[in-house]
Parts: sequence; structure tokens; C-alpha cells
Amino acid sequence: MDKSPLKILVSAYACGPNWGSEIGMGWHWVTSLSNYCQLFVITELGFKKDIESKIDELSIKYKPIFHYVDIGDKGRRLFWKQGSPFFYPHYKKWQKKAYNLASNLIENENFDIVHQLNMIGFREPGFLWQIKDLPFIWGPVGGFNQFPSNYFSLLNRRDRLFYSVRNILNRIQIKHNERPHKAFERADYVVLATSTGTPIASKYSRNTPIVITETGANRTENIEQKIENKEGVLKLIWVGLVAGRKALPIALKAIAKSKYKNRIKLNVVGDGVNLNNCKTLGKSLGLGNIIWWGRLENTKTKELIKNSDMLFFPSLLEATSTVVFEALQVNTPVLCHDTCGFGDVIDEKSGIKIPLSNENGSVIKFSEKIDEVYENPQMLRELKETCSLRLNEYY
Repeated sequence: MDKSPLKILVSAYACGPNWGSEIGMGWHWVTSLSNYCQLFVITELGFKKDIESKIDELSIKYKPIFHYVDIGDKGRRLFWKQGSPFFYPHYKKWQKKAYNLASNLIENENFDIVHQLNMIGFREPGFLWQIKDLPFIWGPVGGFNQFPSNYFSLLNRRDRLFYSVRNILNRIQIKHNERPHKAFERADYVVLATSTGTPIASKYSRNTPIVITETGANRTENIEQKIENKEGVLKLIWVGLVAGRKALPIALKAIAKSKYKNRIKLNVVGDGVNLNNCKTLGKSLGLGNIIWWGRLENTKTKELIKNSDMLFFPSLLEATSTVVFEALQVNTPVLCHDTCGFGDVIDEKSGIKIPLSNENGSVIKFSEKIDEVYENPQMLRELKETCSLRLNEYY
């Protein structure tokens, strides 16, 4: 006879089936854990429609039970403007509501574990750590990385001020923010999104933190071998929030510097405050082969990634990013900086990495790699054949 599954109460503000990034991360953790445990998930009301449209289609052992807390229309709009500091007061209030709901649920269910799942930034650990007499797990936790100062030339005045202040506040908050310290001390297990947070988390945690990337691969994906490109066009794709840390201008400048810029097609998926500036930059660089898709649902984005030769991912500040694994799952290798969580994931069989230096250095090195890939079709063919092998370590 099967034993009763562990009952886990999970707080996952961002959780839904139709998006990538933090939302997709929450959804995949919940659905993956539901093959082993019975999950009761507290998430934001705005994801209810998407969740209920997919929940009955899930092929998992224990269907998760969802409870919804409303952040309000303004907080929801600010969430979609990722990076807005004005979001956090709304988010903190949401976490208090989630804690109150969790306390009520505990009165009616015999939970085995409480888990603060996302969002992964250390600044807002929620309040589940205040629940006594139940094991508490926090993570994956991230947000410890600083924006590299050698890349400030990439930023406009607004972003330069933002990331300068962020770097300073990050150091202050890591050292002096009381609630994260209490959550670290309370946690029976701290899960880190990347190894870069290990020295800091180890300082405040009562147990040794473990590292599990915040995102991973999905075994249910159909990995198809790509049809060889016969058009003499290198098809690249960039996906993400169009903001300073994502470094889309580096991608545009690297393509413009390439000897084959007129034979390179770039799909740009995403929007953000810097979108119009990036469009203007693309025109000024003479790039005529860019398609600006704006924000798309995840299914359409995945289709575009599958039909691309490489994911161009020059991001400078984040954890691992769901889109990296979405690319590898469909045999699309990744061109990226050797930093953050994706720098740990990508190896010589799954893509090409360049070291951090400065804006101009990255433009030159990325451009050289693009030319190398264009001139060596066999190199790209081999990457497409082997990049999915890296997924075995992240299922």
C-alpha cells in the first residue's frame, strides 16, 4: 500500500502555465513536486484563469490545490513592469495576506512542510518563516549578484542611476535587512538559485545551503532534431524584458559589427521601458533583419526558439532564466556571458560563453563568435546535436 504523500503548503506569488521567467518557474516547481507530494499552493489571483484552464490537463500523481490572494490591479500592473521599485510595497502586503491565509489553512490541514517558493529575491522572504512547529524551506533564493560596473556605459542615465542605487542598496540590505536574516535562521533548508549566493547565505543560515537552479528542464517536452538551415541565414533569437540588465543593445551592436550582419536574422521577444530606444538603436545600426514581436505567450515563444539557430542571451544580471532551458530542450544552443546561473549551466556542448569584460569587449567577442558560427556550419550542427545532453543534469 502506498504511503500518504507529504502535504506541503507552498507560497508561490508567481505561478502560471502560459509564461516563462518567474511565473513559469513557479508553475514548473509546483507541477514537478506534485509527482511526489500533495501541494496546497497560495498564488496571486491574476493567474487563476490560466491555472484553471490547464489544471485538468496535468498528467501528475497528485493534483495541486490552489488558493488565490489578490494583490490588486495596481500591484498587478507593477508586477508586469518587472524591476519597478514601486511594486514591493504591494508585494509585501500580498505576502502578509498569504501568511494569514496559510495560518487559516494550517488550522484545517495537517501539513508536513511549509515552503516559501517565489519570488526568488532575498529581499522579500514573505512571512511563512513565522509559522512554528513545521519544517520551513526557503528557496530557490537569489538576487545577490551586483550589476557589473564595467557595463554602466551600456545604460541610459535612468538605468545607470537605478543600478548604482541597487548595487548600494543590495549591499546594505544583505547586511542589515532583518527579515531575510530571520528567514535564513529559521529555515531548515535554504535552497540557492546559484552558487554565487553561497558565502552570504552560509553566513546567516543555521544549516548549509544547497544549490538547485530556480528553473530546469521539462521531460514532457518533445525534443526534435532541427532541419539544417539551407538559406545561408543565421537565425538568432533574443527573449526577455527589455531593460538595462538584459543588455539587448550588446546583441544589436554585436550583430551590426559582424561581417555577415546582412545574413543574420534576429527575433526579439519581449517588451519593457527600453524597447523604443532599442528599436531606434537597431535602425541607427542599419539592422534591417530584426522582427520585434513584443510580449508573447510562452507557447509562441517556444516555437520561435525551436526555429532559431541560437538563443542570443547577453544578460548581465539575473539567476538562471527559464528561456535558457527552453532553448536547450529544442536543440537551440545558447550564446551568452559566463556569469550568473546560466553561466553555470551552459558548457562547451550546449553553447558558447564569453567572459565578462566591458561593453565594447563583449560586443567584439560576441561578434567574433557570431562570425565563427556563421563560417563553420559544422560547429553549429554539432552544438545542435549535443546541447540537449546537458539537460540530463537538470531534470
